[in-house]
Amino acid sequence: MLAVANKRVVTIVAGLSGTGKSTFALRYLVNAPLDVRFIFDPEGEYSARLQLPGAATPYDLALALCRGWVLFDPHTLFAGRLEEAFAFFCEFAYAKSEQIPGRKVLVVDEAWKYVTVHKQPEELALCVQSGRKRGLECMFNTQVPNKLVSAIRNECSELVCFRLADDLCLELPRSRGMDAEEIGALPDLAFVARNLDTGGELRGKIKV
Repeated sequence: MLAVANKRVVTIVAGLSGTGKSTFALRYLVNAPLDVRFIFDPEGEYSARLQLPGAATPYDLALALCRGWVLFDPHTLFAGRLEEAFAFFCEFAYAKSEQIPGRKVLVVDEAWKYVTVHKQPEELALCVQSGRKRGLECMFNTQVPNKLVSAIRNECSELVCFRLADDLCLELPRSRGMDAEEIGALPDLAFVARNLDTGGELRGKIKV
């Protein structure tokens, strides 16, 4: 796994479906010395793969917070209102991170589904731009990094790329100094990670 530097705050993990990005994120969540993991999980993927219960009510959220694994299922509190649920969860993670010492992380898959260029929740901006002050990191996993809003792309401090095929999807790594041709030819489970603060790169492959 990629060693995580203390300065890292916002990570984008990009790659086609089945190339390894979700496994990368899961192993990071399990192995990193985190005190709380805030995971927006509307499809229940993380809950199923980690075999942990989703948090669907205020009581569930409080209990999950004590366990350090908050996998938020928004469909009970916010049925049919995922954008509102996402803003709520970002605010929840930001507020609780001030109260809890240590390292925390907010994890969101395909954030572009809940955030548009014209509607960027202030709650997300606080997590991305000011989370560092509360020990809160952010990780955004996506198949289409070009669809992530600039508020996320511009704050990215580490970019982890599995194979990407579409030229539009390769635009972000290319603009950050990465070799788009190499990324387009990566085998499954192989990645290239670039620290955007230092320019350092790491290549690796996830073992299954």
